[in-house]
Amino acid sequence: MITPNAWWQNLQNYNQAVFPAQIILYLLAAITTGMFITRPGKTASKVVKTCFILAFAWIGIVFFAIKGQSLPAHQAQTFLFVTLAVLFAIDLFTDTTSFTLPAPGWQRTTALLGFGLVLLGYPLMSLLLGRPFARWITPGSFPCPTTALALVFMSTRLPKKRRWLYLLTMFFLLLWAIPFPVMIQIPQFGVYEDAIMLTTGIFSLVMLVIHWKNTKPIPEQ
Repeated sequence: MITPNAWWQNLQNYNQAVFPAQIILYLLAAITTGMFITRPGKTASKVVKTCFILAFAWIGIVFFAIKGQSLPAHQAQTFLFVTLAVLFAIDLFTDTTSFTLPAPGWQRTTALLGFGLVLLGYPLMSLLLGRPFARWITPGSFPCPTTALALVFMSTRLPKKRRWLYLLTMFFLLLWAIPFPVMIQIPQFGVYEDAIMLTTGIFSLVMLVIHWKNTKPIPEQ
């Protein structure tokens, strides 16, 4: 079992080794989200998927396989995040999920709050908790905030076709988002920032149930 100090040191070593990649990936996530909000459509949806392909591939290969070999179960975590990159790639090429902002109302307001909570909340909480920059957990290059951001996007739309692809992607995202902060991240390592991921996980699960009841699937041809 890795100690909290060793766990945080691993994150610090990673941040220092990849700098300034975490800043570039964070800006990519923020700009992509901004594009999606201001100019939603097919192009923005494809850019979002491409962003997650790059981010999850980076996390699986660089964060876990290369820099995270001292982390518990890093091989399983490598598999999980590389699989997520592959699933988003399949979605991109099959044009299964068209991410679109909900119509004006509580769902749109909640989605916008979710984007802001992930993109601003993670770095702000790291700052307020007094963590040095080398221990900041930021979207784009870290698994938890990137998973949280993906869940906010996934909560906006349930595809009418190839739902198995959407559900499989959601399964892997929720597998990381709900049990991990409750059982490991917060109690063992004091990653209080991951309360954000837990919140988005619960919200996206609720939205999945709501969309499932209200969206009729298109029969596969």
